[in-house]
Amino acid sequence: MILSRLLIFVVCLYSAAGMAHDNGSSGESKQPYSVTPIIKQSMSDPGLAGYEMLAVRLDVVPGGIDPAPHRHDADLFVYVLQGDIEVELDGRKTTYSAGSMFHEPRNVLHSLLRNTSADKPASVLAVFVIKTGREFFVPVAK
Repeated sequence: MILSRLLIFVVCLYSAAGMAHDNGSSGESKQPYSVTPIIKQSMSDPGLAGYEMLAVRLDVVPGGIDPAPHRHDADLFVYVLQGDIEVELDGRKTTYSAGSMFHEPRNVLHSLLRNTSADKPASVLAVFVIKTGREFFVPVAK
C-alpha cells in the first residue's frame, strides 16, 4: 500500500511536469524535472499517529519551468541543494538559493517552479509531512 501510494505520487508529479512544459522543438514535451524518491516513513511520536514523512529529490533541468498549478494536502519543507529556484506560492514569487530552505503550508496554491539558470541544473530535497489518506499532489485547473 505504501509503495503503491508513493508510485502514484511520483507518476502524478511526472504527469503534471510533462503537461506543463513544452520545449518548443517539434511539438515534443520535455519534463522540467525528475523526481527521485528518498524515504517514506510513518511518524513514531504518539502525538503524530497517522502521519507520514515522505522525502523526494527534484532535479530541475537548466531553464526548467513547471507552471502547473497544484496544492499539496501536506506541509512541505524544501531545502535547495544546488542552484537557484523561483517558486510562486499564493501569488507571491520568491527565489531560493543553494543552502536555503522554505516551508510550503498545507493546501497553499503552488503555481510555479523554475530553475533560474539557463545552463546549470538545480536540485531540491522536498520533505512532506502528511496525514495518512491525504493526497500529496492535487492538480488545480487554470
